[in-house]
Amino acid sequence: MAEPGLSSADSFSTDGVRRRAPVARALFGDVVQVVDYLLVILTSVGFAFAYHTYILETEFDFQSYAIAGIVGATVFTALMRRDGFYEFEQLTSFDGTLRAILSRWALTVLGLLAFGFALKISDTFSRVWLFAWTGITLVSVIGVRFAAISFVRRMSRDGGVFARRVAVVGATSLGIKFASRAENSPQGISIVGVYDAGLSDNGDSHLAGAKGDLNDLAAAARNGEVDDIVIAVPRAAPEDMEKLVRRLSILPVSIAICPNIHWLDHLGGAINDVGGVRVLSLYRRPLEGWGGVIKSVEDYLLGAIALVVFSPLMLAIVIAIKLQGKGPILFAQQRHGFNNAVFKVYKFRTMTTADDGDVVEQAKVNDPRITPIGKILRRYSLDELPQLFNVIKGEMSLVGPRPHALAHNHQYARTIENYSGRHKVKPGLTGWAQVNGFRGETSETEQMADRVRYDLAYVDNWSLWFDIKILILTVRAVVFPQNAV
Repeated sequence: MAEPGLSSADSFSTDGVRRRAPVARALFGDVVQVVDYLLVILTSVGFAFAYHTYILETEFDFQSYAIAGIVGATVFTALMRRDGFYEFEQLTSFDGTLRAILSRWALTVLGLLAFGFALKISDTFSRVWLFAWTGITLVSVIGVRFAAISFVRRMSRDGGVFARRVAVVGATSLGIKFASRAENSPQGISIVGVYDAGLSDNGDSHLAGAKGDLNDLAAAARNGEVDDIVIAVPRAAPEDMEKLVRRLSILPVSIAICPNIHWLDHLGGAINDVGGVRVLSLYRRPLEGWGGVIKSVEDYLLGAIALVVFSPLMLAIVIAIKLQGKGPILFAQQRHGFNNAVFKVYKFRTMTTADDGDVVEQAKVNDPRITPIGKILRRYSLDELPQLFNVIKGEMSLVGPRPHALAHNHQYARTIENYSGRHKVKPGLTGWAQVNGFRGETSETEQMADRVRYDLAYVDNWSLWFDIKILILTVRAVVFPQNAV
């Protein structure tokens, strides 16, 4: 059974979803690494060009100096990445930054010298260039790093684009203490609020001043006001903690717990740092970091290509539906998308009725409502092609959990545990469940539960290669259809 606690109005809000912070913290370290990489190369080639052209007035061996710069940049940035100095938390503090750059750049230069002597190519390079390159690069990288730290700090204050918006669950002394420490850390933590966990007995007295309950927290998370949820309940019954984590797991945010006796119940989590406090991370926000960027590029690029490729076929289907008789060409139905936002999904009309209300009857095998053309379209999933427009509009993805009618969503959310976790990503034109045979009619709750299990597995294990695999399997599923009605 689904966990109670979130009201139906909150679970399926029709309000518009607010955008998250426009700049992802996870991407900034990669940007700084690219800048460091380019700086090392440009200073190598740039000074060599200036020195040989304007001072020595000799020919400039561009290739040798470029290779030296590329090798140096690769070694230096690899050392910095290995030791965590491109992590966002490291880019919020000056502590240890200067020492880290000095030591890793020194190792890089010494390594290049050893490499050059071993291969007997050191005479190829000017010693003046070597000393100048070492010094100029060091000053440039340090200058950029301190500028980056200052920029991050400025953009993390007062809910800026780099602020990490954290909601604390647990209106207890532990929750208040964590909130105070995290907000005063240099990591750019913005505490959205401290919310009551709703537990009958958590071993600690509830404190006044809670911003709200779990329903209020869910509304804030779905409005894009929360990046992370930290559970700060010192003691609670194991079953109560399990229910609390399950209820929060359907939200599209990262979830972690403060140190308590329940750490041992979650051996699969990772230890992370939030505001200088070690927490156990249980769920990561789907598609965080470059994942969201890659997924969007995939959808818009492949979606546009598919729309062009299939446009002649779609035109032929339009003509066939019009020749069949009266009625609209497209069927539009309200469905839930990312974060439970409601949108209209488009399909070619395959039935004589168009249900879109509180009661929606699923199509069945040999359903008399299905038109002759519709039977062919449904068998080979050609009726779904107009959803490419939903993909281009940003309402759907090429791959993701299939969206269901609102009436069915409400029904299954009450009976299937973690059903709403499907909405942590955009719905898809095809999905992991569909290529594994879970498509068509789902007259039994158990059938839908199996489909949801595959959908949640996709959400938790997304990767670009996973999407490509599903798209390839979709071609096979369309050519050799199963369970189509």
